[in-house]
Amino acid sequence: MKRLRSRGAMKSFLRTGVYVAVLLFNGTARAAEAAMVLPASPQNQEQASLPPYPKDWDKRLGDDFFTRLVNYYALEWGRTEPPPDPTAPPSRRAGWSPAPVTTPPYPFTEWPYGGATSIGVTRPNSVDSPLMVALSNTEVGKVMNAAHIQMYGWISAGGNFSTNTVSPGGNWPAGYMYTPNTAQLDQAMMYVERLPDTVQKDQIDWGFRVAGLYGENYRYTIAYSFASHQLLGHNEVYGYTFRTCMAKSTFLFWPMDWYCGSGNSTPCPISNRRPRPATTCIHIRC
Repeated sequence: MKRLRSRGAMKSFLRTGVYVAVLLFNGTARAAEAAMVLPASPQNQEQASLPPYPKDWDKRLGDDFFTRLVNYYALEWGRTEPPPDPTAPPSRRAGWSPAPVTTPPYPFTEWPYGGATSIGVTRPNSVDSPLMVALSNTEVGKVMNAAHIQMYGWISAGGNFSTNTVSPGGNWPAGYMYTPNTAQLDQAMMYVERLPDTVQKDQIDWGFRVAGLYGENYRYTIAYSFASHQLLGHNEVYGYTFRTCMAKSTFLFWPMDWYCGSGNSTPCPISNRRPRPATTCIHIRC
């Protein structure tokens, strides 16, 4: 009996030793990984070679809507960061943990969780929108900016060339470009939203988001009984849908989101059907 107990104690001791060794090795590996200095990507090197934004960049854009829109696109061309706003308040709560990832390579800096508002790092009017910059000198833009309401989106069009001649649906079951040898409007997407201020902790803030989509991609994002007659009743090539209708509020550390809508859709996917059609997409952000 004593021998069995001693063997059991020895096994427990060995297991504990192995567990501690694994923890030490894992900690050492993570420390080495954190200390590793990666070479800058070609895109980051290109960014470093660009001159900084001029301090009076807003004055150089012009006065009317179309001039400001074109000049703002030209100002941001080839850059990953928008021009700085010296009057903007801090975009991160004091003492808040730093952003876990960077853009690029990720399309976000905070880990997303179900499309909700990130606590401690969200300010109203914080979306980089060429459309809002172009509207800023108009009466509509001034009212929207005062109410912290933004409007932005994108237009995505595409086309494909294929040896398949069956029309329509010759590329089926591949989605999106399901008809060969066509050019089409994939999606015209528009967001109208007000982001709640989650950096401050003094008061309850509120927000909303309404997101509408029109184009061929509506069939992949539409919800049943919500304008679904376009697809189920008539199988229309082009249609509309509201991807998101969301109300937001936040107080201290507690976000609350109420929303309805349909699924997401990524512009310009690549067909996986063989032979693959040669696909070209044009994506314009606004």
